[in-house]
Amino acid sequence: MSVKYATLASTIEIEDITTKGQNQYILHKLKNNDDSIHTLYVKDSSFYERDESGIYHEDFDYIPDDGEDLGWLGYYIGQNTKLQEIQFYTAIDNESFYKEMSRNKSIQEIQFCQMSLDERMLQLLSHYFLKDNCSFVKIGVYECNIEGCIPQLSLSIEGCNKSLKCYSFADNAIGENGSIVDIITSLNMHPQLEELDLIGMSIGRNEYTALSSLLRSSTTQLQTLALGSNNIDDEGVEYLVNALPNGNKLELLDLSRNEAITIEGWKKVSTLLERPRCALKKLYTSSNNIGNEGALIFAEALTKNSTLQTFIIDHGYNITDWGFLSKLLCDISSPNNTYLSNHTLQDVGKVIRLPDDIQSYLRLNKTIANKDKVTMAKILRNHSHFDMEPFFEWEFKVVPIMINWFTKATTYTNDAFSERLVKRIKLDSMYAFIREFPMLYIEPMTRQEMAEYSAMEMLLRGSHMQHTSILEEIQRCKTNASQRL
Repeated sequence: MSVKYATLASTIEIEDITTKGQNQYILHKLKNNDDSIHTLYVKDSSFYERDESGIYHEDFDYIPDDGEDLGWLGYYIGQNTKLQEIQFYTAIDNESFYKEMSRNKSIQEIQFCQMSLDERMLQLLSHYFLKDNCSFVKIGVYECNIEGCIPQLSLSIEGCNKSLKCYSFADNAIGENGSIVDIITSLNMHPQLEELDLIGMSIGRNEYTALSSLLRSSTTQLQTLALGSNNIDDEGVEYLVNALPNGNKLELLDLSRNEAITIEGWKKVSTLLERPRCALKKLYTSSNNIGNEGALIFAEALTKNSTLQTFIIDHGYNITDWGFLSKLLCDISSPNNTYLSNHTLQDVGKVIRLPDDIQSYLRLNKTIANKDKVTMAKILRNHSHFDMEPFFEWEFKVVPIMINWFTKATTYTNDAFSERLVKRIKLDSMYAFIREFPMLYIEPMTRQEMAEYSAMEMLLRGSHMQHTSILEEIQRCKTNASQRL
C-alpha cells in the first residue's frame, strides 16, 4: 500500500522516519528549506569501505535505512526549493522515492558516481523526473560500471527534458565489446547542449562518426568538448576538425593525453585557430609529445588568432626552445611587428622553466583588458626609438595619427617616468619627420600666410581711405615670406 506522505507530513516526526542521526539531520535541512543544503549525496555503507580517496561529504551523506525512509527522503526533496544537485553512489530501487522527488523544480544536476548503474533505477528516474523537469540541465556519469545499461541510459538521455545543457561521461567501464555510439547519438535530441565530456572512454571509429554527426548538427550550441585520454589518433582528429563547421560556437577543446596524434594531426587541429570566425578560448593539448615542431605549428596559427586565451601545451617536458612563444607574444624586430603580435593569449599552463619575458607578456595580456593599452605597453617597453622611415611615403598624412597615438599612450601611463618616456619618443618621432620633409610643412604654411596678406591688401586698396603705411607693411611681410620659399 502506498504511503500518503503529504497527508502524514504534518504529524510525523523525522526521528520516527529513520534511526540514523545523520539522515535525521539531512531530512530536517530539507524540510526547513535550509540554504546550506544545495548538494545531496546518496550512498550505502559499503561506499566507505571501497572508496580510497578519503574524501567524504559527511554533512550531507544520506545512507538509507531498511524502512520507509527513502519515500520520505523523496517527499522532502520534492518539497524543497534550495537543493540543486544529487549525487548517487548507490542504486536506489524505490518507486515512491522517484515519484515524490519528481515534484522538485530546483534540482539542476544529477550525477552517478563510482557505482554499478542499474537499469530499473534509470527507468524510474527517467519516467518520474528527467522527462518533465525544466530546471534540469546536467547529467554526469563518473567511474561507473554501465555494462548492460547502455541502451537504457541512451533512452533516458534521449527522453530528458530539452533543457539539458551538459552531459559528462568519464572513465566508465562499458565491457570488452561495449560502445557508447547510442549515447552520443541520443544527444542529437538536445539542441540546447553546450558541454560534452567524454574523457577516458577510448572512443573509436564508430564513436567518431556519431560525434561528427552531432557536431555537424545545424542546431548544436556546443561550447565545451572534452576528449582527453581517449587514444584519439590522426584519423580521429580528421573526423573532429572536418565536422566542426565554420562559425561554430566551440570555446573549449580538450585533447590532452592522446599520444597517438602525430604532427600531421596537430597541423589539422591548428587550422581551427586560423578560421576567421574561430570562437576557441581554451585549448588543452598537454601530455601529447608535441615538441618543438608542434609548438611552432601552433605559434604560426596563433599569429592570426585573437580569441584563444588559454593554451595548455605540454608542461615543457618535450619543448626545449621557447623562442617561438616569446616572438608570438611580442615580436620586437620593429614597433609595427610588436603591434601585430598576439595580445590575447594569457595562460600556457604550469610550464617548467618558462622564460621570464614570456611570463611577463602573459601577465600583461591577462591583467589589462584594453588591448590598445597592452599593445602600447609592449611597444614602449621594447622600443625607445621609432624608425619613422617606413612612414615617410605617407608624408605629413601620418602626423595626426602619430600625435593621436602618443596622446593615448600618455593617458595610459601611470608614473612620471613612463610619461616622460612617451613625450621624449613623441618629440624624437616628430623631429624625424620635420628633418626629412621640412618643405612639406614650411611651404604650405607660408603660401597660406601670403594668401592672407594678399586678401588684406585687396581689401584695403578697394576702400576710399588712405592706408599707405599699412600697405607698405603688408608688402614687406609678403617679401619676407616669399624669401622662405
